[in-house]
Amino acid sequence: MSIKPTAEILGEQKVASLPINREAMALVSNLHRASSLIRQHFEALVLSTNGLHWSAFVTLWCLWIFGELPTHRLSQEVGIAKSSLSSILNDLEKRGFLVRRTPPEERRQCLVQLTAKGEQLLSDIFPRFNEEEAAILVGLTPSAMAVTTNLLRDLIAKLDEE
Repeated sequence: MSIKPTAEILGEQKVASLPINREAMALVSNLHRASSLIRQHFEALVLSTNGLHWSAFVTLWCLWIFGELPTHRLSQEVGIAKSSLSSILNDLEKRGFLVRRTPPEERRQCLVQLTAKGEQLLSDIFPRFNEEEAAILVGLTPSAMAVTTNLLRDLIAKLDEE
């Protein structure tokens, strides 16, 4: 039996007189809290030892799995504004993890790709990252993980349609 967080209890009390869907509120607020805690957990235990924060890691991860990407697509995949991405790219490029180039046929576009050093960083860091993924989910059965994963995929697909 899970314990309802204080914030959830207080939130329910605050909106008690409003015509709202409490189950939806509880699910979305718990997704938000879980996401924030996961981010903090990984930054503290895995990423900070490599001088990375969450958005920098996700940027490198996207380039690792997709290969070279234009900045507009990379910002979408990372889930941040292009202006925020620019700052992250400046830092990661300075550290030798990626390079940017402008294709001669489309001078308004900027393409980004990992360097060999960036590829090596992800190859080195990801096994440790995955150990933490498994550790935080240790109490879930494979079946519970599959059901949760599929529910989240459905939610993501619905949001992507909008």
